[in-house]
Amino acid sequence: MKQVTKTNFKEEVVNFQGVIVADFYADWCGPCKMLSPMIEDMDKENKDKHVKFIKVNVDEEQALAELFSVMSIPTVIFFKDGKMVNQRVGVTSKEDYRSLIDQAKSEPADKAKDGKKEVIIFTTPTCPYCHMTKDYLKQKNVTYKEIDVSRDQAWAIKMVQKSGQMGVPQLWIGDQTVIGFNRPQIDMLLNL
Repeated sequence: MKQVTKTNFKEEVVNFQGVIVADFYADWCGPCKMLSPMIEDMDKENKDKHVKFIKVNVDEEQALAELFSVMSIPTVIFFKDGKMVNQRVGVTSKEDYRSLIDQAKSEPADKAKDGKKEVIIFTTPTCPYCHMTKDYLKQKNVTYKEIDVSRDQAWAIKMVQKSGQMGVPQLWIGDQTVIGFNRPQIDMLLNL
């Protein structure tokens, strides 16, 4: 499997036409050591030239981990035509990863009819980073829907189910999730 760094990320991921399965790991991480052989087996079994498996060492590539809000490892991120379309935190089954690969293959480039991605931001009233994120989106003229998860338990549950994270702010930009006020990732996903 190819080791990807910030130096070759654009060439290996952004410019790749197809699905990338990116294993974000660290050498010292026990669950990562459990996942690694499974991902390597899937890579060896892969016959589809439009599916590529890569590894990103989060200790050596902290900027990439930060860009994609990797806060727990292992995290497997799925890209389609250079854009992040899904992620899975922790270790799961080969069948689950294969299902996510199939979903990524069928993912349209952008589901929004007008070319703009829907933006939902999950907040709480006392969160300073939530206010900073909303101010930034307003400054960039990005229309968004705000959901206060301290008042809407149903949405709070959906948020945690999708991201595996309880912290706010969280943004759903199209089908992708951004954890925290991650300006570079927001800019990349919204083409700012």
